[in-house]
Amino acid sequence: MPNPSTSHIHTLHPGYAGDFEDPRRCGILHNTSCRLYREKLSSNRHGNMIQGLLIVTSVALVLAMLLFHSQEQQTEAEPITESSSMLETLYSNVYAWLASSPQQQQLAGAREFSCQPHLDSRRIFRHVGRQVLNQELGLARLERALQSERPFRAVALLGPPGVGKTLTALALRQHYPWPENVHSYSWSTYVPDEAQKFNLLRGFAEQLSNCGQNLLIIDNLSTCDYGIVPVFNQLLLERNQTVLVLYIFNLDIEYYWDQFELLQQLPMDTTIVNYRAFGREELTDCLDNELRLEQRVLKREVYERILQAALPEVHESGCKSLRQLLLQHGLA
Repeated sequence: MPNPSTSHIHTLHPGYAGDFEDPRRCGILHNTSCRLYREKLSSNRHGNMIQGLLIVTSVALVLAMLLFHSQEQQTEAEPITESSSMLETLYSNVYAWLASSPQQQQLAGAREFSCQPHLDSRRIFRHVGRQVLNQELGLARLERALQSERPFRAVALLGPPGVGKTLTALALRQHYPWPENVHSYSWSTYVPDEAQKFNLLRGFAEQLSNCGQNLLIIDNLSTCDYGIVPVFNQLLLERNQTVLVLYIFNLDIEYYWDQFELLQQLPMDTTIVNYRAFGREELTDCLDNELRLEQRVLKREVYERILQAALPEVHESGCKSLRQLLLQHGLA
């Protein structure tokens, strides 16, 4: 059985040869465009001018019609009553709009704009790429999945513990433009009450919003939980709303490729993104990043001591053990 930390350490996985491309060509480092926002503001200004002219014209017309009908004979009282009622309704609506504050009108326009289901994936993944290290191919594939125009998108993140799967979900959540539409659940394979767990997921589905895009994160799944994916996908598809759901699977390094092969049975509407296992090089990058965040510099012998202590567990826990080791040395 091949070891993912040796011959395949710098590959996404053997089954996705088409993914070997420079991630910079996939949009991770491109500049974000504000053109859509500027066009929206310009359109609003022109719309407000036209709307103002229409309101003035409507008010003049209403006053003229009221003056005309006030001079009609009493025998036409019934038709006048109906016309007056319609005019009063129109006048009331115009007055209500005029009475509303500019702030209220601006908030209404902003709300309409914020609900547009546009996801700026390039901007989001620039931030995600700064936090998730050594998974450029996986992030590029995930970004392409998010760029899809389909209202429903499902992505399964596969990989051993400690290689950035949950960190990716957290970073995506942190920079998601609709934070109120984000729901996450840590799945526990060993909890026997499957009905209770699925009812919770059903509750998430019932909370989906029609404003913007929804993000559902199902973390801590094991290989034997793959049966949840088609059931939950179907539940979300039936709601006909804009949804991105992330399934995060932890794979045991000892049975890595057997588990990976089993998860190829996931539904066709689910994009599979494999996060590669870590070795010494990736562990060094994680340690350097931790020290940079803490703004610390270590003596060479302390640095090597921490690195050597974390290396035996890198296949089972990735970079997770580094934080504890830094705490033991009083450096975090």
